[in-house]
Amino acid sequence: MKLDVRYKFFLLMLIGVVAFFAKDIIYGSMVFIIVCLLSFLIGQRKKTIKFIVFYIFLLLFIVFSKYVPVTLSNMMLMIVLCMRMCMPILLYGQTFLRTTPVSEMVTGLYAIRVPRSFIITFAVAMRFFPTAKEEISHVRDAMSLRGIGFSWRNLRRRPGLVFEGFITPLLVRASTIAEELSAASITRGLDNPAPRTAFIKLNITVKDTFLTVIFTLLLISVVLLRTIVGRW
Repeated sequence: MKLDVRYKFFLLMLIGVVAFFAKDIIYGSMVFIIVCLLSFLIGQRKKTIKFIVFYIFLLLFIVFSKYVPVTLSNMMLMIVLCMRMCMPILLYGQTFLRTTPVSEMVTGLYAIRVPRSFIITFAVAMRFFPTAKEEISHVRDAMSLRGIGFSWRNLRRRPGLVFEGFITPLLVRASTIAEELSAASITRGLDNPAPRTAFIKLNITVKDTFLTVIFTLLLISVVLLRTIVGRW
Protein backbone atom coordinates (compact mmCIF):
# COMPACT_ATOMS: atom_id res chain seq x y z
CA MET A 1 0.00 0.00 0.00
CA LYS A 2 1.37 3.42 -1.00
CA LEU A 3 1.04 6.36 1.38
CA ASP A 4 1.51 10.02 0.48
CA VAL A 5 4.96 11.27 1.46
CA ARG A 6 3.55 14.23 3.39
CA TYR A 7 1.59 11.90 5.61
CA LYS A 8 4.72 9.78 6.00
CA PHE A 9 6.64 12.79 7.31
CA PHE A 10 3.81 13.61 9.69
CA LEU A 11 3.64 10.06 11.04
CA LEU A 12 7.43 9.96 11.42
CA MET A 13 7.39 13.04 13.65
CA LEU A 14 4.35 11.80 15.56
CA ILE A 15 5.90 8.38 16.24
CA GLY A 16 9.07 10.06 17.49
CA VAL A 17 7.12 12.22 19.95
CA VAL A 18 4.84 9.40 21.13
CA ALA A 19 7.76 6.98 21.57
CA PHE A 20 9.45 9.59 23.78
CA PHE A 21 6.42 9.84 26.08
CA ALA A 22 5.65 6.10 26.14
CA LYS A 23 8.88 5.03 27.81
CA ASP A 24 7.66 2.17 29.97
CA ILE A 25 7.39 -1.38 28.66
CA ILE A 26 3.59 -1.66 28.45
CA TYR A 27 2.86 1.56 26.58
CA GLY A 28 6.10 1.36 24.61
CA SER A 29 5.06 -2.10 23.43
CA MET A 30 1.64 -0.73 22.44
CA VAL A 31 3.33 1.93 20.31
CA PHE A 32 5.59 -0.71 18.77
CA ILE A 33 2.59 -2.90 17.85
CA ILE A 34 0.87 0.07 16.19
CA VAL A 35 4.01 0.90 14.20
CA CYS A 36 4.40 -2.76 13.19
CA LEU A 37 0.86 -2.76 11.84
CA LEU A 38 1.53 0.46 9.92
CA SER A 39 4.78 -0.84 8.41
CA PHE A 40 3.10 -4.12 7.53
CA LEU A 41 0.32 -2.29 5.67
CA ILE A 42 2.80 -0.08 3.80
CA GLY A 43 4.51 -3.21 2.50
CA GLN A 44 7.56 -3.93 4.69
CA ARG A 45 6.37 -7.34 5.89
CA LYS A 46 9.74 -9.14 6.16
CA LYS A 47 11.38 -6.17 7.87
CA THR A 48 8.47 -5.92 10.31
CA ILE A 49 8.73 -9.61 11.23
CA LYS A 50 12.48 -9.24 11.87
CA PHE A 51 11.85 -6.28 14.16
CA ILE A 52 9.14 -8.20 16.04
CA VAL A 53 11.50 -11.12 16.65
CA PHE A 54 14.25 -8.78 17.86
CA TYR A 55 11.79 -6.89 20.09
CA ILE A 56 10.67 -10.17 21.70
CA PHE A 57 14.33 -10.99 22.31
CA LEU A 58 14.80 -7.63 24.07
CA LEU A 59 11.75 -8.23 26.26
CA LEU A 60 13.02 -11.69 27.20
CA PHE A 61 16.38 -10.21 28.13
CA ILE A 62 14.67 -7.65 30.36
CA VAL A 63 12.64 -10.38 32.06
CA PHE A 64 15.62 -12.68 32.67
CA SER A 65 18.15 -9.93 33.46
CA LYS A 66 17.74 -10.64 37.18
CA TYR A 67 19.63 -13.90 36.65
CA VAL A 68 22.65 -12.07 35.21
CA PRO A 69 25.39 -10.70 37.52
CA VAL A 70 24.46 -7.23 38.77
CA THR A 71 27.47 -5.37 37.37
CA LEU A 72 26.95 -6.76 33.90
CA SER A 73 23.15 -6.70 33.96
CA ASN A 74 22.89 -2.99 34.88
CA MET A 75 25.03 -1.89 31.96
CA MET A 76 23.42 -4.25 29.45
CA LEU A 77 19.93 -3.52 30.75
CA MET A 78 20.41 0.20 30.16
CA ILE A 79 21.49 -0.48 26.57
CA VAL A 80 18.59 -2.87 25.99
CA LEU A 81 16.05 -0.39 27.39
CA CYS A 82 17.35 2.36 25.10
CA MET A 83 17.14 -0.01 22.13
CA ARG A 84 13.59 -0.99 23.06
CA MET A 85 12.53 2.66 23.23
CA CYS A 86 14.05 3.36 19.81
CA MET A 87 12.55 0.32 18.08
CA PRO A 88 9.31 2.04 16.85
CA ILE A 89 11.30 4.94 15.39
CA LEU A 90 13.88 2.64 13.79
CA LEU A 91 11.22 0.40 12.26
CA TYR A 92 9.18 3.21 10.77
CA GLY A 93 12.33 5.09 9.74
CA GLN A 94 13.54 2.09 7.74
CA THR A 95 10.06 1.61 6.28
CA PHE A 96 10.00 5.27 5.29
CA LEU A 97 13.40 5.14 3.60
CA ARG A 98 12.76 1.84 1.81
CA THR A 99 9.39 2.88 0.37
CA THR A 100 10.13 6.52 -0.50
CA PRO A 101 12.61 7.64 -3.20
CA VAL A 102 14.75 10.69 -2.41
CA SER A 103 13.15 12.67 -5.24
CA GLU A 104 9.71 12.05 -3.73
CA MET A 105 10.97 13.15 -0.29
CA VAL A 106 12.32 16.39 -1.78
CA THR A 107 9.04 17.03 -3.60
CA GLY A 108 7.14 16.43 -0.37
CA LEU A 109 9.37 18.84 1.56
CA TYR A 110 8.77 21.54 -1.06
CA ALA A 111 5.04 20.84 -0.86
CA ILE A 112 4.93 21.48 2.90
CA ARG A 113 6.97 24.70 2.52
CA VAL A 114 10.17 23.57 4.23
CA PRO A 115 13.03 26.11 3.86
CA ARG A 116 15.21 25.51 0.81
CA SER A 117 18.43 25.50 2.84
CA PHE A 118 17.16 22.50 4.81
CA ILE A 119 15.97 20.72 1.64
CA ILE A 120 19.38 21.09 -0.03
CA THR A 121 21.13 19.77 3.07
CA PHE A 122 18.65 16.91 3.33
CA ALA A 123 18.95 15.95 -0.35
CA VAL A 124 22.76 15.95 -0.22
CA ALA A 125 22.79 13.90 2.99
CA MET A 126 20.34 11.30 1.65
CA ARG A 127 22.47 10.79 -1.46
CA PHE A 128 25.73 10.92 0.48
CA PHE A 129 25.28 7.84 2.67
CA PRO A 130 24.74 5.26 -0.12
CA THR A 131 27.73 6.68 -1.99
CA ALA A 132 29.85 6.68 1.18
CA LYS A 133 28.91 3.05 1.81
CA GLU A 134 30.17 2.14 -1.66
CA GLU A 135 33.39 4.08 -1.07
CA ILE A 136 33.98 2.24 2.21
CA SER A 137 33.76 -1.03 0.30
CA HIS A 138 36.28 0.22 -2.26
CA VAL A 139 38.70 1.38 0.46
CA ARG A 140 38.49 -1.99 2.22
CA ASP A 141 39.17 -3.80 -1.07
CA ALA A 142 42.21 -1.59 -1.71
CA MET A 143 43.50 -2.26 1.82
CA SER A 144 43.13 -6.01 1.31
CA LEU A 145 45.17 -5.81 -1.88
CA ARG A 146 47.91 -3.98 0.06
CA GLY A 147 47.87 -6.68 2.75
CA ILE A 148 46.47 -4.48 5.53
CA GLY A 149 42.82 -5.52 5.46
CA PHE A 150 40.53 -5.56 8.49
CA SER A 151 41.49 -8.76 10.27
CA TRP A 152 42.21 -9.58 13.90
CA ARG A 153 45.82 -10.30 13.00
CA ASN A 154 46.41 -6.91 11.38
CA LEU A 155 44.49 -5.05 14.09
CA ARG A 156 46.62 -6.71 16.74
CA ARG A 157 50.00 -6.30 15.01
CA ARG A 158 49.57 -3.05 13.03
CA PRO A 159 46.56 -1.13 14.38
CA GLY A 160 47.99 2.29 13.50
CA LEU A 161 48.70 1.31 9.89
CA VAL A 162 45.26 -0.27 9.48
CA PHE A 163 43.38 2.76 10.73
CA GLU A 164 45.62 5.16 8.81
CA GLY A 165 45.04 3.21 5.61
CA PHE A 166 41.29 3.27 6.19
CA ILE A 167 40.53 6.67 7.72
CA THR A 168 42.77 8.88 5.53
CA PRO A 169 41.41 7.87 2.09
CA LEU A 170 37.89 7.68 3.48
CA LEU A 171 37.99 11.26 4.78
CA VAL A 172 39.41 12.52 1.49
CA ARG A 173 36.76 10.70 -0.53
CA ALA A 174 33.97 11.79 1.84
CA SER A 175 34.94 15.43 1.41
CA THR A 176 35.09 15.04 -2.37
CA ILE A 177 31.74 13.24 -2.51
CA ALA A 178 30.05 15.92 -0.39
CA GLU A 179 31.32 18.68 -2.70
CA GLU A 180 30.28 16.78 -5.83
CA LEU A 181 26.80 16.04 -4.52
CA SER A 182 26.33 19.61 -3.35
CA ALA A 183 27.39 20.94 -6.76
CA ALA A 184 25.11 18.43 -8.50
CA SER A 185 22.14 19.46 -6.35
CA ILE A 186 22.71 23.15 -7.04
CA THR A 187 23.18 22.43 -10.77
CA ARG A 188 19.79 20.70 -10.78
CA GLY A 189 18.23 23.88 -9.41
CA LEU A 190 17.53 22.98 -5.79
CA ASP A 191 18.49 26.52 -4.68
CA ASN A 192 16.53 28.24 -7.44
CA PRO A 193 14.15 30.76 -5.79
CA ALA A 194 11.62 30.38 -8.61
CA PRO A 195 8.57 28.13 -8.07
CA ARG A 196 9.70 24.53 -8.44
CA THR A 197 8.12 21.97 -10.74
CA ALA A 198 8.54 18.21 -10.44
CA PHE A 199 7.89 15.06 -12.46
CA ILE A 200 6.42 13.47 -9.35
CA LYS A 201 2.84 14.53 -8.74
CA LEU A 202 1.74 14.21 -5.15
CA ASN A 203 -1.86 13.23 -4.69
CA ILE A 204 -3.56 12.70 -1.34
CA THR A 205 -6.30 10.10 -1.59
CA VAL A 206 -9.17 9.30 0.75
CA LYS A 207 -7.41 6.05 1.65
CA ASP A 208 -4.25 7.97 2.66
CA THR A 209 -6.23 10.34 4.85
CA PHE A 210 -8.26 7.55 6.44
CA LEU A 211 -5.15 5.48 7.25
CA THR A 212 -3.29 8.48 8.67
CA VAL A 213 -6.23 9.54 10.84
CA ILE A 214 -6.67 6.00 12.21
CA PHE A 215 -3.02 5.59 13.17
CA THR A 216 -2.83 9.13 14.53
CA LEU A 217 -5.77 8.40 16.85
CA LEU A 218 -4.21 5.08 17.90
CA LEU A 219 -0.89 6.71 18.77
CA ILE A 220 -2.47 9.62 20.61
CA SER A 221 -4.73 7.24 22.52
CA VAL A 222 -1.65 5.49 23.94
CA VAL A 223 -0.37 8.80 25.33
CA LEU A 224 -3.79 9.71 26.73
CA LEU A 225 -4.19 6.27 28.29
CA ARG A 226 -0.78 6.55 29.93
CA THR A 227 -1.65 10.02 31.25
CA ILE A 228 -5.02 8.95 32.64
CA VAL A 229 -3.68 5.77 34.27
CA GLY A 230 -0.73 7.72 35.68
CA ARG A 231 -3.07 10.15 37.44
CA TRP A 232 -4.97 7.29 39.04
